[in-house]
Amino acid sequence: MGTELKRVAILIETSTTWGAELVAGVAEYARQRGKWSMFVEPRGRHERLRLPRDWRGDGIIARVTHPLLAEDVKSSGLPAVNVSWIQLRDYAIPQVTADEIAVGKLAAQHFLDRGFRHFAYFGPDPRHGYEDRLGPTFAAAIASAGGACHVYQARRSSGSRVGWLAEIADLIPWLRSLPKPAALLTWNDIRARQVTEACRESGLSVPEDVAVLGGEYDALNSEVSIPPLSSIDHNPRRVGYEAASVLESMMEGQEPPREPVLVPLRGVIQRQSTNTLAIDDRPLAEALQFIRMNLHRPIGVGDVVEATALSRRLLEQRFQKALGRSPAAEIRRVRIERAKQLLSDTRMSVAQVALASGFNFVEAMNVVFRREVGVTPTQYRRQTSASTLKHDALSQAKSLGVRG
Repeated sequence: MGTELKRVAILIETSTTWGAELVAGVAEYARQRGKWSMFVEPRGRHERLRLPRDWRGDGIIARVTHPLLAEDVKSSGLPAVNVSWIQLRDYAIPQVTADEIAVGKLAAQHFLDRGFRHFAYFGPDPRHGYEDRLGPTFAAAIASAGGACHVYQARRSSGSRVGWLAEIADLIPWLRSLPKPAALLTWNDIRARQVTEACRESGLSVPEDVAVLGGEYDALNSEVSIPPLSSIDHNPRRVGYEAASVLESMMEGQEPPREPVLVPLRGVIQRQSTNTLAIDDRPLAEALQFIRMNLHRPIGVGDVVEATALSRRLLEQRFQKALGRSPAAEIRRVRIERAKQLLSDTRMSVAQVALASGFNFVEAMNVVFRREVGVTPTQYRRQTSASTLKHDALSQAKSLGVRG
């Protein structure tokens, strides 16, 4: 890399957790490189960002959601990276973003693991250049498990207070019509909070009648919601870090990636809005609750049998019927999910994570983790960490078409 200062424009809203964390990821990369100067201003989610006419620099990282900004970027002639899910057809701007398809699949698995049989989806407002893939992916994953997904078609904009209240009014009859208990995925936490508000207005309980999962985590909306929202963490800090890494390679003359660079999700942030099990079988529900409450201990199937009024054979049969897996498989699954959360969100050593996840030995966790997840615990931590080394980002970009 040369010694000259690189001037980069960051055109991303800062009023959401996604935007603020993404900018922080770019800033982290810039600090490590030491030769970046960033143009970034506080902006709201619905502001139409533009490239300042008097700005002169070397590269752009932007959430390109409308043709005016896309034209600004194109006219500048500068290397640029788009971090939005939106792909405007007339503007080929390289993308680095979260994996939208993975969000839909993860949401479906989150609800299926809790025994739900009725599902619903509340998508985004219609917007230029965006084709929602989250909802169809979620519905397809549910269909593959033998279920069906009810879809709410938004008829009003939620961009103003009047629209917000009108949308809630429209939601109430639809929510009441859903078969219960319902597992409902929304496009983001703003939509999820509309659902929890509509449930309160209509006398529906969350999560007992309607379990609500936000498709994109936002700290403020999650906390303001009653109850607090479970959400999917898109790992925006790493999106920003990887976007900065790809942009730097382009500023150094390398070719842009031919396909979007997709960043792994951090997982589900589990809070009260999905903290339930849709299991009519009370002993089975007690068995599942016992596993969750004791996942830090090295429990086995025998311990689960002792905690219920069921024989081992009957317990096995009920697990297979309700969840499609054995009690031993459920224990492994919960342990692995706990290990993934600790690897992503804490600085605990891998050995400490193993003990906190119910494994007697770190070697045992390594074997099970690699078999179930496809990578080692250390590799998983590196993939979901905000501070990924530059060569990791570049190696992914090169596999998609960037040449050194």
